[in-house]
Amino acid sequence: MTDTPTAQLTAVTRTVTPAKNGNTVALSQTFDAAPEQLWEALTTAERLARWFGTASGDVVPGGRYELPEMETSGRLVEVEPPHRLLLTWEFGKSSSDLELLITPAEESAEGAGGSTLILRHTVPADAHWATFGPAATGCGWDAALYALAQHLEDPGKDLMRRLGSFAGSPDGAEFTRATADAWYEAHVAGGADRKPARKASVRTAAAYLGEEIETE
Repeated sequence: MTDTPTAQLTAVTRTVTPAKNGNTVALSQTFDAAPEQLWEALTTAERLARWFGTASGDVVPGGRYELPEMETSGRLVEVEPPHRLLLTWEFGKSSSDLELLITPAEESAEGAGGSTLILRHTVPADAHWATFGPAATGCGWDAALYALAQHLEDPGKDLMRRLGSFAGSPDGAEFTRATADAWYEAHVAGGADRKPARKASVRTAAAYLGEEIETE
């Protein structure tokens, strides 16, 4: 079960690796759901609206999608149901690459076959990366996977109000700081120097929580 923030933190594996066009921030988690069920939760507007947000578009190669509440849109580059989705993630003037991989898991937490989701977001090694590091991308996806885990446990429930309340609560703030710290550890494991990596993770947590951001 991943219905608590503490369980969710340990359920995710996080890595940071260099990529041709920047750096890849990756998360991996196993769920008690078949690949087809996980694919549906990730790609249908009805399901996404219950745990992620309003979505529209066609899940076909070359199709476009929109996430209006996140002011994000993009293009579907490769679509291989129920195992792989490659798309562009376009926010403002920036564009990055997002890949979702679903593989059958040999054994889930409850002993039955489940699925492992690997999310890889490749972002530019630009000034934003230098300031905030992988946590800027990773913390947001950590929150999304926490929401996805709850959704898969009760697919019919609309979680958006509950998740919004959690985000603004002390427990939500603690979860944000904990995930930022986890991304610091992943950043260092990926070869980053500890001091700048720590500063970047602290800045990211402050930005997410609306606190004063360290500028030095």
